[in-house]
Amino acid sequence: MADAAVKLREPQADLAMGAAANPIIKLGSQGPAVVKAQTALIHRYYLNAGDDDGKFGPVTDFAVRSYQHDRSAGMFNAFSFPLKIDGIVGPATWSRLAPPTVKKGSKGSAVRLLQEILKGFADPTFDPGPIDGDFGPLTDAAVRAFQTNFSDWQGNPLAVDGVVGTKTWEALWS
Repeated sequence: MADAAVKLREPQADLAMGAAANPIIKLGSQGPAVVKAQTALIHRYYLNAGDDDGKFGPVTDFAVRSYQHDRSAGMFNAFSFPLKIDGIVGPATWSRLAPPTVKKGSKGSAVRLLQEILKGFADPTFDPGPIDGDFGPLTDAAVRAFQTNFSDWQGNPLAVDGVVGTKTWEALWS
């Protein structure tokens, strides 16, 4: 059983390294990091537009916990990167709210998360091939197909460039 827990943590720990620049925030926190988290939650429909006031109060706490719940162990969107439901936006939650930009040639756990999300659509058009953490031609084609068919949170078409940046991650509900 301990081995299973380690397997779940290893890829998430690697992915969380990219989120290390973001401070840990929780109920009572204030400032730009809170605005960044609130904006990411707005773009995933966990908060209403205009709720990005930089104050981590009860409304933001509820949104964070809801976001974490939907990505907790046993939930469809957990993939191999489950979140703990604690209301704290630490490295693991930041790694899902603000993953690093990835593109063809990228490798690692952010690519693995991308591949798992795309595979979760169960649509051959978005199939990235094997979930191996390697952003190769199949993943590139799947990302471009996704970008062609989806829009950002405001309904604007995504750039079809094969680059998974903030807008594409948000459309993927990372």
